[in-house]
Amino acid sequence: MTAPLDDRHAAWADARVGRVARATWTRWPLPLAAAWSLAYLGLGLAWLAGAGGNPADPAVDVGVDLSVLGTWGPQAGASIIIALAATGVLLAVVMTVQRVPGGRLGAGQRVPAVLAGALGLVLAVGLPDFRLLASVAYSPILLVLTLLGAMPEGASLWSWPVVNMAVLSLAGLAWALAAVLHHRRMVGACLACGRRHADPTWMTPASAARWGRWAVAVAVVVPLGYASTRYAWALGIPLGVQQQLLDDLGDGVYAGAALATLAVGGAVLTLGLAQRWGEVFPRWMLGLRGRQVPVGLAVVPATVVSVTVASAGLMFLRFGVTGGFGDTFPGENDDVAAWLPEMFWPLWGAALAAATYAYWLRRRGRCQVCSQG
Repeated sequence: MTAPLDDRHAAWADARVGRVARATWTRWPLPLAAAWSLAYLGLGLAWLAGAGGNPADPAVDVGVDLSVLGTWGPQAGASIIIALAATGVLLAVVMTVQRVPGGRLGAGQRVPAVLAGALGLVLAVGLPDFRLLASVAYSPILLVLTLLGAMPEGASLWSWPVVNMAVLSLAGLAWALAAVLHHRRMVGACLACGRRHADPTWMTPASAARWGRWAVAVAVVVPLGYASTRYAWALGIPLGVQQQLLDDLGDGVYAGAALATLAVGGAVLTLGLAQRWGEVFPRWMLGLRGRQVPVGLAVVPATVVSVTVASAGLMFLRFGVTGGFGDTFPGENDDVAAWLPEMFWPLWGAALAAATYAYWLRRRGRCQVCSQG
């Protein structure tokens, strides 16, 4: 006689728990997020008391006007850090002791995961500014210049304020993963792949391929639009700006062209999220051709870029809304190409994140933990 569905599901769930234990990566996001919360709670209290290194202090960060924390001042900035870190400590405790419900997950039981996800977004996207993206983008360029012996004297990208932004972004990603894993645990899904019984229609590989292509298209068009203006400026063409702006920038237009080149390269790689060569190394790659592209090789860099681009875009959008763009960056209101392309960067980051998720849905295949898929 066939076992009742509930009994079969319970047996499957019990077997799955043992397999989930082998997915070791799922054990780390919450402890890492909690460790950041404890560390920054202590740092925030020290900064509030006047200790050095406060990223919201103009004496520490010469570009403090670019920062969300800096706009509030040292004391308020430290207080914001304390509030976020204390929230993280509380969430870590709640998420550790919260029991899996026996029945359907109630609205109140979803709150910890929702708050953890929101905390992750604030840390990863809300607090950093465009300097994190610039440091990530220009680091390969400076590395090449160093190898060629042409490194500009005094050039430095990773000052403490930027390092702090990187730490905040990594902590935000840890909290976002912790939120996802906690939600999976509470609803009885596989911690490794997120499956329960059957995927919703929009999560199937065929569906993800369809909407993923639209996300890829947006994530390619936006950086190409930005790059076209910077290439034109490097050629002396005042595309979307007045000639006076190019005269004021001088050789700075070539730095913009270098960043545009990285944007174009990123756009090309983004195409791989919806192309065959993004899954299997092409023939011209000797030693790798024909082999499958590791999923993480595409997902991890794309996730980092989506986060840094979105945070930079939100900063530009904040300046654009408040009318302070021209006070901080070159260009007047009439220099449309100086500020308009950046206004679409949050959309670029969101589209790239969606394209990356669609790629992961298509590539995840059969789960080695729960054997679904």
